[in-house]
Amino acid sequence: MKLKELRKKRNLTQKELASMSGVNFRSLQDYEQGHKKLTSSSGDVLLRLSTVLGCSMEDLLLDDFFPNTAPLSFPLAENETSGFFCEKFKTGGRWIRLDSSAAILFYYEGEQYTIPFNAIFRQENICWLKEAAIMQMESKIEDILFSQAEMEDW
Repeated sequence: MKLKELRKKRNLTQKELASMSGVNFRSLQDYEQGHKKLTSSSGDVLLRLSTVLGCSMEDLLLDDFFPNTAPLSFPLAENETSGFFCEKFKTGGRWIRLDSSAAILFYYEGEQYTIPFNAIFRQENICWLKEAAIMQMESKIEDILFSQAEMEDW
C-alpha cells in the first residue's frame, strides 16, 4: 500500500506523520509525490514510518516492488513482528524481539520508546495481545505527558 494511503487511513497529516516519526517533512512529501522512492531510504526511516503507521516495512515497499498488490500479511510466530495502531494518540507500534523476550516499539513526538511485553504469542490470542499492547502504549504516553506537565509547573 502506498505511503500516502497508509497515512490517510490513519487520519494523519503529513506534518503529524513527520513529527511523530521524526522523518523530515520535506522527505516525506518527496516520498509521497514520487520524487524519491522509499526503496532508496534508510532502514531507520522505514522502521520509523512503519512503526507510527502500524504496518510492516514490507507494506511500505510493496508498491515499489510489486505494483497493484495488497499489503503483506502473515500469521504471528515467535520470531515475527506485527503492527498495531493506537487511535487515542494516533501512533502505531509493533512487537520486536529483545534477546529472548518481546517488547513494544513505538515512536511518539519523534522519540523512540520500548516497553517490555511478556506474553505467550498464539494465533488465538493475538487480538487480545494487540489490545493489551495498545493499552501499554497509551499508559506510557500518558506518563510522558504527565511528566512534561510537571516540568512545566516547576
